[in-house]
Amino acid sequence: MDLTFHETRVLGVLIEKSLAQPAYYPMTVNAITNACNQKTNRDPVTDLSESEVSAALSSLRRRDLAQQAEPEPNSRSVKFRHKVDTAYGWNAAQRALMAELFLRGPLTLAELRAKASRMTHLESNDYARELLSELERHEPPLVEEMEREPGRSARRFQHLMSGETRAANRSASTSSNEGGAATDVSSPTDSAPLHDIEARVAALEARVRDLQSEIASLKHA
Repeated sequence: MDLTFHETRVLGVLIEKSLAQPAYYPMTVNAITNACNQKTNRDPVTDLSESEVSAALSSLRRRDLAQQAEPEPNSRSVKFRHKVDTAYGWNAAQRALMAELFLRGPLTLAELRAKASRMTHLESNDYARELLSELERHEPPLVEEMEREPGRSARRFQHLMSGETRAANRSASTSSNEGGAATDVSSPTDSAPLHDIEARVAALEARVRDLQSEIASLKHA
């Protein structure tokens, strides 16, 4: 499975909120957009639009990694949840580790454990490493341990579910290894016409669902 950067950011947000703030989960498109673009716990910081988030959600739904949640009583909001637990069988700790890699990029074992602990308890670095090993042994692998970079005492881990992210991280690592400053990993530019069409269609689909919910509420009023 080769997800786009936007898809991994949205998926990371859904996993993060389900574990760290379950009271605000499942999430509306607006809430997901705000969480994608927040200034903390994100690398890189992004400025995604609701149409871009809607397009990513539509693609994740087609991949069976996300779904529209059951409507809440007396609510017209359309909300979404992830399905990675059923798609991959990840336990809560593995979901937390993958979410951090989706949201922050490559991290060392110690960084991963410390940051993921805000979502779930990770009793030791050894336990976190064991979980990562299971993800590495998945067919195909979902995580890899990167080569140690100059100036770093520990090797970092990165997820393998996005070709865009892998290419950007390796480009930055190569630049660093050649003695230059590591390049910033920024959100890929989605300028292809097909993506624009998908974004507009996804936004229209979300609006239609909102209108259908409003009509249904009025009928039962």
